[in-house]
Order: sequence, then structure tokens, then C-alpha cells
Amino acid sequence: MAALDEAPLGLIGLLILLALLSAVELGYRGHIGLRRLRGEQGPGKGSPDHLLSAVLGLLALLLGFTFSLALNRYETRRELVVQEANAIGTTWLRAQLLEEPARTEMSRLLRVYADARIGWSDHEVRATDMALTARLQQQLWAVAGSAIRADSSPQLSRAVMDAMNESFDLAAARLAARSAHIPGRVLQVLLLYAALSMVMLGYILAANGRHHRIATSLLLMLLSLALTIILDIDRPRSGAIQVSQQPLLDLRQSMR
Repeated sequence: MAALDEAPLGLIGLLILLALLSAVELGYRGHIGLRRLRGEQGPGKGSPDHLLSAVLGLLALLLGFTFSLALNRYETRRELVVQEANAIGTTWLRAQLLEEPARTEMSRLLRVYADARIGWSDHEVRATDMALTARLQQQLWAVAGSAIRADSSPQLSRAVMDAMNESFDLAAARLAARSAHIPGRVLQVLLLYAALSMVMLGYILAANGRHHRIATSLLLMLLSLALTIILDIDRPRSGAIQVSQQPLLDLRQSMR
């Protein structure tokens, strides 16, 4: 599913819509072709609509399940932003209680670190952003170690290191959360099931002798929109639906 991550969402939505329209037309013309092969003339005798209702009901269930997977990952990313901002803010507050020169040096590094984390959170992520984060973490750890050795209050120094260590762990957790996607096999099955459902829809429409083009087109547009939204939420880097970085921005503002 790597191609889905790179292609524009608008193009993907249009391709899904065209594929579903083609599936409906395939089912419609397939039923007509089968009737001609049997030598049947005139409109069909109709098909049991409860079969279509069952198929579309299962499709709705699969859509809801996949949407829930994507939304859970989105909520995880959002919560991690808040937790990381809180951890960096706690480190900042505790660092203000350190003796000089550790207080000034750590405050400076924490400002730079907060800027680096905001930069990493941008939609377009560069490979150097995480390298900068790792480098700043090493520098902060070194300053904290010097403060522990020089400070007369080891409890305070350990408290600073605990908060800083938590912020480092949350940075790694955010990286893992950003790399987590809906399993490709789930999306493949969902798209395949949607296409086969539309083939069945076209088949039953032909059996009933009515195409219902407007209603069918609206249904396919709604279905394509739902699938596109799922793919959008599952794009933590390039999608239109992005996690707000306001907690980090508010933290950086408070550091001034």
C-alpha cells in the first residue's frame, strides 16, 4: 500500500469512485449478458433485495471497523503530543530550580529542543529533524549529568532527569505512533469487498430492470468519500487531517 501513501488523496478518491462506478456497470451489464445467453427477453423478474441489504450491511461494518482503527491511531498521536508537551514543560520548570550555570544552559537547550520537536511535527518531515532531536537529547543529558554531580540537592537533579527522560521516551513513542498505519491487508480487503458489493448492486439493479443512476451515483460518492477520509486519517505526515501541535506551541510561548 506504499503507493497510497504517496499519491494525492483527491486522485485516490477519484480513482476509487471510478472503480466503484465501473463495478456497478460490470454487474449491470453482466446480468443483461447472462439473460441474453439464456435466451430470456424483456425485463428481469427481480432479485431478492435482502441479499443486497446483507452485503451492504457487512460493508458498513467493515467501514466502521477500519475507521475505528484509523481514528484510534489519530487519538494516540494527539494524546502523545499533549504528554510530550507536559513532560518538556515539567523539565523546564524543574530546571529553573537548578544552580548556575546548569540552569541557564539547560534552559537554552530546552528552548532549542522544543523548537526541534515543533519542527519535527510539521507536515513535511525531514530526515534531519529526528537527528537534531537525538543530538539535543544527548546535550541535555550531559548537562543534567553535570548538574547532578555539582548540585547540592541530588533529589532535585534526579527529578529533572526523570522528567527529561520521560520527554525523551515520549519522543520515541511519537515516532513509533507516526509510523503505525492501518494494516495494508485490511485496506485491500475493504476495497475489494466494496468493489464486489457494487458488482452485486449492479446485478440486482439489472434484475429489477431499473438503473437508478442518480441514487447509485450518490451512494458511490458517499462510499468513496468515506474511504478517502479513512486514508486521510491514516496519513500522519501528509494528510489533510493533522494532529494539532498547539500544546507544543503554547509550551514554547511560555518558555519566553
